[in-house]
Amino acid sequence: MTGIKAFREAYMIAGTLDDAAYGDFDSRRVRYDILWSFFENTAYRNVHAWAIRYKTEYGLYKYTRNIYNPSYRLGEFYRTHLMGGALDPAAGSGLTAPTALPIVTENEQLRPALAALWRDSNWAFNKDIYGLWGAVMGDVGLRVIDDVERKKVYLKVVHAGTVKTVTTDDFGNIKGYAIEETRNDPRPGKTGKVAYGEIAERDGEDVVYRTLLDGKEWAWDGESAEWRVPYGFVPLVMVQHNNVGLSWGWSELYPCLSKIREVDDIAAKLSDQIRKMVDVPWLFIGMDKPKSQPLTRGDVARVSDMEPGREEIPALYVSNASASAQPLIAPLDITATVAHLTKMLEELEREYPELQMDIWASADRTSGRALRTARQRTTTKVSARRAMYNDGLTRAQSMAMAIGGWRKYAGYEGLGLDSFVAGKLAHTIGARPVFEPDPLDKIEEEKAFWDAALVAKNAGMPLTVYLARCGWPDGEIRAVTDSPEYQARMALMNAGVNGLGGGG
Repeated sequence: MTGIKAFREAYMIAGTLDDAAYGDFDSRRVRYDILWSFFENTAYRNVHAWAIRYKTEYGLYKYTRNIYNPSYRLGEFYRTHLMGGALDPAAGSGLTAPTALPIVTENEQLRPALAALWRDSNWAFNKDIYGLWGAVMGDVGLRVIDDVERKKVYLKVVHAGTVKTVTTDDFGNIKGYAIEETRNDPRPGKTGKVAYGEIAERDGEDVVYRTLLDGKEWAWDGESAEWRVPYGFVPLVMVQHNNVGLSWGWSELYPCLSKIREVDDIAAKLSDQIRKMVDVPWLFIGMDKPKSQPLTRGDVARVSDMEPGREEIPALYVSNASASAQPLIAPLDITATVAHLTKMLEELEREYPELQMDIWASADRTSGRALRTARQRTTTKVSARRAMYNDGLTRAQSMAMAIGGWRKYAGYEGLGLDSFVAGKLAHTIGARPVFEPDPLDKIEEEKAFWDAALVAKNAGMPLTVYLARCGWPDGEIRAVTDSPEYQARMALMNAGVNGLGGGG
């Protein structure tokens, strides 16, 4: 596989009428590499083949660094909020045991199968990689691996930079793909790296696989370079983090990159200006340059050997003039520059509510409502992003359970490829809170609920009617009305004593 190409601005532009350049394999690989470098805070370092051209194309300062870059915070936020948290090992619904992925299904037979799949996929860990790669790079895949030797089926998170091509139907189901990635040379006596290629295509109900080495057919399993399996579907799902109607997705970082570059550019210049002010060169007029430098503390204590010259003051000398000395530094209003940077950062936070501090701590710390209000935009946004990941995961899980049942792997008894066709593997990922609930918030909500119940009672509304209007199931309402406390209050009321419960 060829190395990452030099940068071209066209790789970052997503045309809605023609996104061929945006979706080109080499373009995507450069784009993913750039986006990941922002996440790891190395975007402007010359260790990247595209870095110098990238800075030149955007007219950036030569020594620009990632200083105020929020990409890591954004990546970690989605890593921990898309599917973050502990999994219920029994793949439950979340009603009896907390879980990051509550499974909603009418077929209880799926729970042990999903539990086996999560265990064999190390999904407690890999679900977070699934969210991280998607959020940072814009695209991520899930492959269903049918491991015949170990008699297991599992999910593998796929780096979109290894997916060379994908063909889909009108519903997003993959009809074929080509994968290319770098691997160690498998040939006897050979060393170094080669390009592993894998092509999968539908042929009726069969999926035909071919494997390649540097573009030529090669039997990587030692038996055959081509085989077919009657899955009835291609076991790969591609997920777009932000689907804007293109063939490939938008990274969460994508729309703010121009502002990140601007902030980093100005911040780097400001930081370097401060360095110059600390280490300012001086112009000495009317003096000759000394023939020897005075001893510094480092020369005496021998503590500066590792950084020679750090304590020296740069100086220029001009003789034959009246003696004077002046610093050689251009003036800069640091306060105004910092204010300008602050305004740009505030603009970034307006576009990215998940970066705002008020979603983590309310000014009024006693008010859970204030926090919920501050978090509303973020909650809505995360819920929208989750929909893509939930859909991709449930489709991949259905494929995996179908394959596991067909192969008669342990944990998938009673399932099979026919189950997939018949829709018997249908399940969804249930709703779960974006932010960890605070027990004090729950108490506050309960108090507000029952305060409202008292107001309703005083207005003449029976408790049973109030609870029904609030969506309580009949069974829970009966549990209240059948309770000894409620019956006692009703008896007192019938005897002419006012009670809190109200009429039944």
